[in-house]
Amino acid sequence: MAPLDDPGLPAFIKQRALPDPATARCELCDARPRQPLSTVLIVDGPDGLPVPFLVCNQCRRTLDELHALLESADRSSPAPQSW
Repeated sequence: MAPLDDPGLPAFIKQRALPDPATARCELCDARPRQPLSTVLIVDGPDGLPVPFLVCNQCRRTLDELHALLESADRSSPAPQSW
């Protein structure tokens, strides 16, 4: 995830026909936030091509929490056994 105005976002992500952040609904939950959307979620799509989605603050927070939970679970799980 990255801020929509992040100068490090690749140009092709910004050139995708993203909805207008000021009027768009969240592309994950379909909510219409009170403030313009400002976060881009980039998912590896087919053939490893990045697919960007505009997401609301609530979805961003939920995804941040999920990411932290998965990292924590990964750190606490035992190493896989080799046979």
